[in-house]
Amino acid sequence: MDTNEYIEQLNEKARAELELITTGKKEYLKPEDWKPVEYAARAPQTGVTLDGGPLLTCYERNIDYIKEWWEKTDQWKDPIEEDNWWVSCLTASSEGRMLSVASHTLRWGEREDMRRIVDTIVGLIKERQRDDGYCLPYEESFMAPVDNAPQDERRNYDRVNLTRGMVAAANVGNTDALPIMRKFYDWLYASPYCAKLLSGPWDATSSKHNDRDGKPGLGSAHNCNNGHEGSLLMYFSSVGKPDDLIAVERYFVQDFFIEASRNREPLSLSDYPFHVAHSYVFLAYKAWLDHYRATGAEKYIEGAKGAWDIVFNHFRHIGSSAAICEATAGVYRPDTLHVHRDKEHHTGENCGTVFWADINHRLLQFFPEEEKYASEIEQAVLNCILANQAENGHIRYHARLEDKKDRPHSINTCCEVMGTPFIASLPQYIYSVADDGLYVNLFAPSTIKWNGIEMKQETEFPFGEGFRCQVSGVSSRSGKPWKLRIRVPGWADSDVEFSVNGEVAATGKPGSYVTLDREWSDGDEVTFDLPLKLRTEKYVGADQDKKHERHAMFYGPVLLALVGTTDLDIPVADLPGRLKAVEGKPLHFNIDGIYGAYYMPYWPIRKELFTCFPTVR
Repeated sequence: MDTNEYIEQLNEKARAELELITTGKKEYLKPEDWKPVEYAARAPQTGVTLDGGPLLTCYERNIDYIKEWWEKTDQWKDPIEEDNWWVSCLTASSEGRMLSVASHTLRWGEREDMRRIVDTIVGLIKERQRDDGYCLPYEESFMAPVDNAPQDERRNYDRVNLTRGMVAAANVGNTDALPIMRKFYDWLYASPYCAKLLSGPWDATSSKHNDRDGKPGLGSAHNCNNGHEGSLLMYFSSVGKPDDLIAVERYFVQDFFIEASRNREPLSLSDYPFHVAHSYVFLAYKAWLDHYRATGAEKYIEGAKGAWDIVFNHFRHIGSSAAICEATAGVYRPDTLHVHRDKEHHTGENCGTVFWADINHRLLQFFPEEEKYASEIEQAVLNCILANQAENGHIRYHARLEDKKDRPHSINTCCEVMGTPFIASLPQYIYSVADDGLYVNLFAPSTIKWNGIEMKQETEFPFGEGFRCQVSGVSSRSGKPWKLRIRVPGWADSDVEFSVNGEVAATGKPGSYVTLDREWSDGDEVTFDLPLKLRTEKYVGADQDKKHERHAMFYGPVLLALVGTTDLDIPVADLPGRLKAVEGKPLHFNIDGIYGAYYMPYWPIRKELFTCFPTVR
């Protein structure tokens, strides 16, 4: 089947399913058939602190970002930059962003300033809520499809981002947030709008699809997958009802898309029929994992695993940023992986990186010893999230991989709305907790408290190879062994020895977790070294040089950027050996025989001209 024929068949399936959804005829799994699946290991919700390193720097800059909004603007309602429709049109997303950042920050320690933000915004929403439950900051009529793309995003994007913020506020103790949202969602399900959240006001019989600046395809809502998560958040909250899950099973689940992902059909992503095919489609993949947790239906986990393969193999840049962005159909076909920026091409949208990291995080909680999921989170954080944050905490929209970095913003862009709550949640990605012990997924100076036990991770990673984990407070579990599982990264080029109190206790292979199962005592120390080496990875996308290959350079998981030139007249096999560490500048490398050019980590690049994909011989 050729590409055009495949796309037409995909459109026909999508058109037929959209008709079933909007007419209320779509079949869905009934509550009596739900068989919930528990996570095998869970992200800690509290009890983790960052003690140093680049993650702490990123986390603290994020607090500066949200405090700037709160203290230097008119109570967060007006943008720092003028004439900003991101706030004037998508007001609820601004409220949700503020609530999410402040609330997630409070998870890791009480702060008066963050508590004030949470309580003030929840109070304003409570004050404006109608008696029937409606609480969004514009007229109810905008919950119906409207023929204006930004305004059409209010009913899904805006609604769900407010829901994210309110649920986060409830999770840190605000007692008004969930009752407000319960009333709102009860109103929504009884309203005439619910069945039309996926549909748009456009011609559902048209074969035209995926226009960036025109009408979304097949009569779908603008950026329709934005709306999927809201009811799932409510369902998993303390005020959740079966109605929440039933609503999204009926009005957002797209079986044609699950089947295509399950079959690992990459064109199903690049030519997704509903609205524009770009990284926001990842939100469907993310939602399927929540549907699986709620219902146990195998189609969801199978679809999500297939989607992971599609993204990893065809739409992921070296370094783990998303290579599909918003454009007309066909621009981001499988394996194009555009690097050059022009009117039609962008790359590394910060939203997509956040969604990709969270998909991997959900999969890691289901399959906690699948190292590849932790590896993708690690690279997304080090090479994308940190790279897209400026020194003042402002956020870049795209992670450009050559030339100059994007201008950072503080205007409530979608990449701020998604990126800043992710940064506030960074501690939850370092560890997982299970009934029988702890998992160490990421390497960062940090402390976790679990079941009365405290474990402190000391390291200079990624600037150094040594690690020391010290256990204390174990007297409450005296006589009860528990397991400490530590990730052995796939990028390590040799087996890793783990010592307990100076004696070798286990050896782990790259791409796995090593398990230390013992009765622990106060003061026990686990030490190990991760072999951080220089390595190259070939760029295989569409933006090739006519004569020479392009290769990225890594130091462990850290993507390096070349400053001072874009061409290296060096055989790729010889390149790592030609790099010489610069004294006093961690992870900076001069190149033997080439004057004026050097490698440095991509994430701290600011105004330098650079490339992550130089040409080599």
